[in-house]
Amino acid sequence: MFKEYIHYEDLTNSQKLEIDKFEKDTSYKYENILCSLCLGQNHKILFNNERHGIKQKTVMCDDCGLLFANPRLDYQSSQSFYNSDTYRKIYWNNKLKSENDFYNEVCKEIESYEFSPPKKVNFAKWHKNLYLDFICEEVKDFKTVFDIGCGKGIKLLDFKNLGKEVEGIEPSEILNKCHKKYQINSTKGFIVDLKGKYDLVIITHVLEHLHNIDESIKRIQEATNKYLFVEVPGHVENIQSIQNAHNYYFSFNTLNYFIQNNKFKLIKMDYARDSEFIFALYKKTEENNSFSYDRGLEKKLIRKIKLKYQFKYFVLKILRFFKIEKLTKKIYNKIR
Repeated sequence: MFKEYIHYEDLTNSQKLEIDKFEKDTSYKYENILCSLCLGQNHKILFNNERHGIKQKTVMCDDCGLLFANPRLDYQSSQSFYNSDTYRKIYWNNKLKSENDFYNEVCKEIESYEFSPPKKVNFAKWHKNLYLDFICEEVKDFKTVFDIGCGKGIKLLDFKNLGKEVEGIEPSEILNKCHKKYQINSTKGFIVDLKGKYDLVIITHVLEHLHNIDESIKRIQEATNKYLFVEVPGHVENIQSIQNAHNYYFSFNTLNYFIQNNKFKLIKMDYARDSEFIFALYKKTEENNSFSYDRGLEKKLIRKIKLKYQFKYFVLKILRFFKIEKLTKKIYNKIR
């Protein structure tokens, strides 16, 4: 198996220094885990690194096919990393040198926000309002919306413009400061701090960061009156971008397992063809569901995806050997 993830980010020297600092910091603790889906211990290493070059193992459960980080940062270390200057300097826009720069950049984005009414959904290409097109095409009967990990608050503004009552929760102190300035209804915290009940709960690009998926979804279920919308990076035809902040990598099969076994039933699921981001809408149920997870189908999917990656792996190695990778990418993108 390949074990080298070769789709690296183009890093600045300062980012490389921060990564070196992070990897040498002994205050960060790692934990080995069982497979969250089947509790299996038989794991095969897919990659020893991630897209920034950080040494992070990504494994596949040999029993059920789930992809996840193992070992991973333990809960306290993960929270420390997200709240640290190291995290911001690795992941933020390179032009943003301080927290104040980030605050000002987010404020500019909120000020320039323009509402775009939902239109007929088209999954050919991902765009920032695809989630809204999808939800509004499938369900109408909701008045209250709660956004978990609401980020810059743009989705709250979208639903507010549709006449919905909105609220969100976001762990970032800087983003909450931006929300307060523009009267976006959010509080500082995360899933464990959820209170109240809402017709529609949305969680976009957050589920893959969590430590305990089952406990988190149970808490979300308690806060949901009617519907749950989930958007995650997925692997449908290709392996999703690997990064140390992601604890899990979902397929249709694995995402449905975790959600539907926690008193939700699927309304509709699809994916953006360019990014392979998965969009899924569920309805809350009172009875326990039993989603039949097909381990054979999942392992077959992973084998197919691995073969495609292996082909790309050898092609990229050849292009890099002859130093024509950048030129080839430009030609490919132009044709595409």
